[in-house]
Amino acid sequence: MHSLSESERGKMKQVVVIGHGGYAEGVRNNLEMIVGDAEHMHFLDLMKEDDLSSLERKVDQVIEELQGKEILFACDLMGASPFRVAAMRCAYHPGKYMTVTGLNTMAYIELSMNSDLPLEELVNRAIETTKQSVGRFPE
Repeated sequence: MHSLSESERGKMKQVVVIGHGGYAEGVRNNLEMIVGDAEHMHFLDLMKEDDLSSLERKVDQVIEELQGKEILFACDLMGASPFRVAAMRCAYHPGKYMTVTGLNTMAYIELSMNSDLPLEELVNRAIETTKQSVGRFPE
């Protein structure tokens, strides 16, 4: 695997995984075990002791660290606090930030490997991957 140049890293979309409890940390651990470190992915958890303003501060800190890059927020639940915080950031930066919810491990793997796609295509691919990877056995 080759390491990315500075210009290649600059084009990468940033993915911020946000969820309740240990959701984001669990996604990070899961990905590291399967595909290794994804340097363009960031993980934030809303813990029991956090309030909404502390989650907002965590999100704003990551946004500030990413210095104007395009961001895909991947949240655990539609309509819940992590989603609402991300959606508000998207409302203020249309086209530059997007939010998606309900992804599974296959979609996170896809996100870890395709961060150079246009933001909307990245979102659509993650959603489609989630849909296609749901199955049952026996058929």
